[in-house]
Amino acid sequence: MLLPNSGKKEMQLMTNACAVTEADVLTIKVQMSDVVKELNQLVDHWKARAERFHAQWEANEWYLGEARATVGRLESQLTELREAYARLEASLTLQLHEQARQRDEANWYLDELRVVHEALRQQTRELIEQLTQAKDDVEVLRRVAEARQDDLDTERDRRRAAEADLEAVRRHGERRGAVRRQRPDMVAEVRAPDGLLLFHGCLPNISVTGLAFGTDQLIEDVPDFVEVTLHVPGIARPIEGVGRLVWREAVEGANQWGCELLDLLPDNRRSLEDVLANGA
Repeated sequence: MLLPNSGKKEMQLMTNACAVTEADVLTIKVQMSDVVKELNQLVDHWKARAERFHAQWEANEWYLGEARATVGRLESQLTELREAYARLEASLTLQLHEQARQRDEANWYLDELRVVHEALRQQTRELIEQLTQAKDDVEVLRRVAEARQDDLDTERDRRRAAEADLEAVRRHGERRGAVRRQRPDMVAEVRAPDGLLLFHGCLPNISVTGLAFGTDQLIEDVPDFVEVTLHVPGIARPIEGVGRLVWREAVEGANQWGCELLDLLPDNRRSLEDVLANGA
């Protein structure tokens, strides 16, 4: 390129180019070898940078693949967690419903138990009142029984005194209205008015007015009157009558009893007289 200029001037433009002005003419000189060399250096530089970028890109692609795989695994795990959460939520919902049902059922039973408990408390109060009344009645009966026991003790004392008097009379001399005889073949039964058997067996002696018999055990609550039945061989019907116990004597662990015959029917009396007369 030519520019008007009055003198010659030279100006360095680049390392490989310069501009010369001579006679108003501008001349630019360029050293192509240096330009080519610089361009090659620039090419090598950009190639190296491109390779580095390509290596970084490949590394980034690998990391991106790893990240995508990790994201896939995390998404799979998240899906599994969501499914597990759904199942757990469904299970918890069922459990909550079941617990609510059980709670309602327990509340119903509790209400029923409260009603039953209240009824039992009412029955207990009534039973306590009845027990208190029964205790009062028992106390009254106990006092009555004590009074009756005192009367019974008094009567027993009187009977013992009477027995002692009868024993004394018997020891000093027994008055008998008839002679006593022994009849080993005759079997006698002596019973209390309530039917209790006091004696069954052969008599030591007997007369038309009384008899004697023995027992191994002491007779509690000795009755005043007894029923006497005599079984005699050869007589179809037994001889029956009513007697009164008039004395008792303990001899070597046994008890001897004296019984007065009070009430004999005429036929029975005649039968007994005949038996005793024939036995003589």
